[in-house]
Amino acid sequence: MSEMVARYLPYIVIVNFLLVASLLVVLGRQATARPLTELPDGRQNAAELVLDWFLAQARRIHPPSVTIIVPFLATLFLLILFSNLLAVLPVPILKIPPTSYFSGPLALALIAVVGAILICARIRGAWATVKHSFWPNPLQLVAEVSHTLSLSLRLYGNIGGEFIVASLATQAVPYGIPLIIHALGLIPAAVQPMVFTLLTVSFLATAVPAERRPREHPGEEIARAR
Repeated sequence: MSEMVARYLPYIVIVNFLLVASLLVVLGRQATARPLTELPDGRQNAAELVLDWFLAQARRIHPPSVTIIVPFLATLFLLILFSNLLAVLPVPILKIPPTSYFSGPLALALIAVVGAILICARIRGAWATVKHSFWPNPLQLVAEVSHTLSLSLRLYGNIGGEFIVASLATQAVPYGIPLIIHALGLIPAAVQPMVFTLLTVSFLATAVPAERRPREHPGEEIARAR
């Protein structure tokens, strides 16, 4: 990495985050511009498959608040995924994924934790959210801080480690081996957004109690099974 790139690295991370966010906005507008059809094509089938996964996670947390939780989880997932995939671009500046430097994953972890707290306040109310931070466990705030560090360090360790190895390999052997490393790096690039999202789901699930359906009478359950 050149001295100039290292000098302006914080700005490069911010710019690349903004570029990824802008790309997601454009893709989102294009995806929603076309009306849904009764006989979906391949693009609509893929979009519905992805959306079903986020819907399933949101229903596990709080079924009546799906419209609030799904956009939050989907935005985190797609932002991390597309940021990770910048590493495969052959452009010198753009190929630096913002998730490969600790400031990027730390910012995403803070967004996840703060966003989860705001969603909890929206669903349960501000007082219930504040109470959850101190009762029944007075050290709940410590757990939230540790959750932030866990999310950021896990993402940084996987993506940053792969990027550093690929950069060192490129300096030693410019051809062949870096391509293999980048190909293998697609695995954590796709897995880590899912891990990050699932950990955020678990954090939300502890903060927002799931609604319990009234228990049915055994006769009603048998009748429904028939």
